[in-house]
Amino acid sequence: MKKFFVFLVFFLVFISTFVFASSQTEAKGVPGVTDTEILIGFTMPMSGPIGFIGSGTADAVNACFQKYNDMGGIYGRKLKLITYDSGMDAAQALANYRKLVLEDKVFAVLFGFSFFIRPAYPFLAEQGVPWLFPMAPPNDAMFPAQKYLFSLFPTTATQLKTTVKWLINQDKYHRVAAIYGDSASGKTGLEGLKKDLSGTNIKIVAAEAIKGDAASAAVQVAKIRKENPDIVLLFGYTMQPAATCIKEIKKVGWDVQIMVNMPITNEVLLRLLTEEEADGLLGAYWGAIQYTEDRPEDSTPEMRAAAETILKYYPKSTNLGGLVEHYLSVELFIEALKRAGKDLTREKLIDAMESFKDYPTGKGSYATFSPTRREGISGGIITQVKDNWWVQISDWINVDLDE
Repeated sequence: MKKFFVFLVFFLVFISTFVFASSQTEAKGVPGVTDTEILIGFTMPMSGPIGFIGSGTADAVNACFQKYNDMGGIYGRKLKLITYDSGMDAAQALANYRKLVLEDKVFAVLFGFSFFIRPAYPFLAEQGVPWLFPMAPPNDAMFPAQKYLFSLFPTTATQLKTTVKWLINQDKYHRVAAIYGDSASGKTGLEGLKKDLSGTNIKIVAAEAIKGDAASAAVQVAKIRKENPDIVLLFGYTMQPAATCIKEIKKVGWDVQIMVNMPITNEVLLRLLTEEEADGLLGAYWGAIQYTEDRPEDSTPEMRAAAETILKYYPKSTNLGGLVEHYLSVELFIEALKRAGKDLTREKLIDAMESFKDYPTGKGSYATFSPTRREGISGGIITQVKDNWWVQISDWINVDLDE
């Protein structure tokens, strides 16, 4: 009996410990939330030609998380990022999201590429998992508003509304050509451009698609050059294909104005071009120009503070301008967690995100969300490359969003 009693005591202690641990694993049934931790998921290309974008973004997230973890976390909970490499494969990204949600039990997911959204969002919505700040989502993913999807930066279509407003005001660019990404973002951007220019005195005279991994833009440039446009718009892809297009235009000696859109109006693009190739390039952007160590005085105090934090935790960081952008996005997410309160749930996070109105992003822009608006920043500024850097040449251009 004595042995049985001892065994029973140990058994009850084991069971109670197991039950307590289980309750810690999912506090009040909220996946990814315990009394001590909040799990966040992340999948992006972290290897290959553009792996620096995903790995750098993860560093920016972790730097922000570590800053708050060092201060005790959010209501005592430490933030933990679980990352998986997706490459440029949307199917792999979906498999990663399934693993993050079903196996890792994350609370929410951050960032991601535009062409991941269509295959992955239905699964995340079915599971009730908030997805914050995927890069350049297609317009039809954001309008009408999707409950679990929030984009801080403008969609390609909204970015082009900014460009169109500026073009109309200039009254000197009447024949427009476009080289757009052969992707959901690029295609919906082109559709939006056609719609925005309808009824104006500006005509799209040529439009050619380009793959994100294209080694040459010779065919696209040759076709649009025949139509003699006043300006060539590049949108719906990343910096490398944009540089490929610009280099080809310069290579054939074509003296035409070139304008890039928001995700590629940055320091990385300038590093891919010679100073001569970049000079005079126009760009649309969603706030203050990106942080660069060479010109810190041109950035906001929030950008400079973000750069200091990133370098504190990741002193070997490169592409610091891009990392600062993403770091400041995470700061907004942290503020949403604070607003959601100690009794954290996914629904409370969504309510908190919907509470932002004209919230300063630290990038020289302001974010607003609501139950019918999931795109935070609407509009931007126009910049031009002078002395190998982006110089603001317009005031803020606000655009009306479909809500």
